Amino acid sequence: MGLFGFFLLMVIILAVFGLGWQTFSSGVITGFEKAVDVGTPIVKDLTQEARNYVNSPEQLSTTQ
Repeated sequence: MGLFGFFLLMVIILAVFGLGWQTFSSGVITGFEKAVDVGTPIVKDLTQEARNYVNSPEQLSTTQ
């Protein structure tokens, strides 16, 4: 992990210097928003199940 972490850190630093901080951060934020906004029904169902479990864990519906 040491060499991989160092390589990843250097790529990020070079990207920030090459693109500029504002462009880099807006690209990261846009990418994060696209990754979080997944429109598939399976992901929406799982997200709703997780929210229901967090709100009231005793009401978890199990389907077999």
